[in-house]
Amino acid sequence: MRRVHAKRLRSALAAAVTALAVVTVSPPAAQAQQNCVVPGDSVVPVPWSQKMLAPDRVWPLSTGAGQRVAVLSSGITDHPQLTGRIAERAAFAPPDTAQPSGLPDCLGSGTGVSGIIAAQPSPAVGFHGMAPGAQILSAKVVADQYPPNRNPRDSVAPDTLAAAVAWAVDRGATVIAVPTVTYDDSPALRAAVQRALSRDIVVVAAVGEFASNEPPGLMAYPAGYDGVVGVGAIGEDGNVLGATRTGSVDLVAPGANVITTYPDHGLGPASGSQVATAYVAATVALVRSYRPQLSNTDVLRRLYATAAPAPEGTGSPHYGFGVVNPYQAVSDDVAAGSPVALPPFTPPVVDPEVAARQAAEERSDRWALILAAGGFALVILVTAIVVFGPRGRRRRWRSGLAAVPQDRLEEERPEPPVELFSDRPKRS
Repeated sequence: MRRVHAKRLRSALAAAVTALAVVTVSPPAAQAQQNCVVPGDSVVPVPWSQKMLAPDRVWPLSTGAGQRVAVLSSGITDHPQLTGRIAERAAFAPPDTAQPSGLPDCLGSGTGVSGIIAAQPSPAVGFHGMAPGAQILSAKVVADQYPPNRNPRDSVAPDTLAAAVAWAVDRGATVIAVPTVTYDDSPALRAAVQRALSRDIVVVAAVGEFASNEPPGLMAYPAGYDGVVGVGAIGEDGNVLGATRTGSVDLVAPGANVITTYPDHGLGPASGSQVATAYVAATVALVRSYRPQLSNTDVLRRLYATAAPAPEGTGSPHYGFGVVNPYQAVSDDVAAGSPVALPPFTPPVVDPEVAARQAAEERSDRWALILAAGGFALVILVTAIVVFGPRGRRRRWRSGLAAVPQDRLEEERPEPPVELFSDRPKRS
């Protein structure tokens, strides 16, 4: 009996020592992972953004096959719905000062944006990507957190983005999506974007969101550059989100509580113009796959021409050209060239004699119409006198009322035959 108690005591002491070791010897990396996005849940219903844009209507024409979409964000994880869609990865984010988590995507933004673009359909969930035939080039420009010395804090250094854009160009990207932005214009970033545009690449970038206590007059880059599609976010009601920046918006897309892929597995909500950027980039992939002959300028013209009209009209600072429309952008025929202003209208010079003749004819027509109306009224008056005159004379032109109708008792009628013969015995 004492041996049994001794064994139990030794086991309890060993368990206590082990638990203490686990608590006190946890590595710093595990603590850093506490701030990372955890895997999502199994979300079965079809997201509202897919119902609005209906990308599967385009799939008989294009799935984005052959397109390489570079995503400049927080990295990407091997999500089940992204199997086979991740072509290459590269890291450009400076190392964190704290202990890094070691995860390929701590913040989850890159995985979410990539899922909206190229996640594969699954019979188990309603969510899928817009262009499931496209491939993803993942450029990690944000590590476990945004650089703390940036203002606003959800931005990165322009040189980091410039290096990622240059890498995407060298890796054969046909579309570059920049959901992570900078608020500093720099020659390096401007040159990298111009190089991408000169290589016939479509660059799509978020316009960012307002932050508290930020300096006035900030503009997000590269959305602020000419030739780059600036994207704002709208909610399920179609209204632009209040925090979305204005001024460089060319298109808007869903960006409020949008369902997308989370790191490792599962789905969850995401919001912001970075999410909306994914929908526009995926639409570009669909268009370029179906119409490979179009230049990047032609693709932009097509996106703008087929966008669903915004409440404030074309050129709105909040909505740009309107809501991106994948089906129309792929299938519609768009006239080549750009609209030109019509010449000013010059009224024709009318000969005085011709003008006088026209005025005389108009006066003659007016008098003819007046006389015809007067004659018609006279005919009606004469007819009324002939028809109602004798009756009025007989009544001495006194008004009369119709006789009051008399109530008549309804005749009593027998009930239906069934009631008449109901007293007879039934035959067996």
